[in-house]
Amino acid sequence: MIRVALVDDHPVVLSGLEAVLRTVEDVEVVARGRTLGEARAIAERPDVDVLLLDVRLPDGNGLELVAGVAERSGPAVLILSSFLSRQYVAAAVRFGAQGFLLKTTPLEELVAAIRRIAVGGTAFAPDYVREARTGFVNLTSRERQIIELVITGRSNDEIAAELHTSRKTIEVHLSRMYERFEVMTRLELAMRADHEGWLEIAPQR
Repeated sequence: MIRVALVDDHPVVLSGLEAVLRTVEDVEVVARGRTLGEARAIAERPDVDVLLLDVRLPDGNGLELVAGVAERSGPAVLILSSFLSRQYVAAAVRFGAQGFLLKTTPLEELVAAIRRIAVGGTAFAPDYVREARTGFVNLTSRERQIIELVITGRSNDEIAAELHTSRKTIEVHLSRMYERFEVMTRLELAMRADHEGWLEIAPQR
């Protein structure tokens, strides 16, 4: 019997997952949670083999939990997300999750993935992994600050004042990021950062 725990902040998704998994003979749902805090507690339980974990939780990002679970040899983690973000997939691979699937994945594929990672396998689509190996965007603390302020619509002068530096310094940082991420404007930079979730995952030590 594969002992599975579910963490998702949407009650309908949580109940739906539990209902369909209870129809699978070799799967037992032993725990469920709706927050990152509850996910941490569940990940420490000895009676959980596989943790199905959402990304966007009310008190944090589920991917931030993965590295700690992997270090403690906790349950295998299968990320379930509504969004196919390269940053999400890259973080899942980088931090040690065993799989990444969309919530729209058919039940048969989900169950197959659970069975596979329960015995030490992985459940990443090959194209996900290829993109993820080079797709993780690791920002410096200053880059994160600048991008966050760009997203809010601040001008270079306003960003410089907020960060107690010069406009020229901000322009240098932006120019380097334009080149690094192959974008031409502040708007493109902001849109990519927002769409791909660059700021959603806290820097890992």
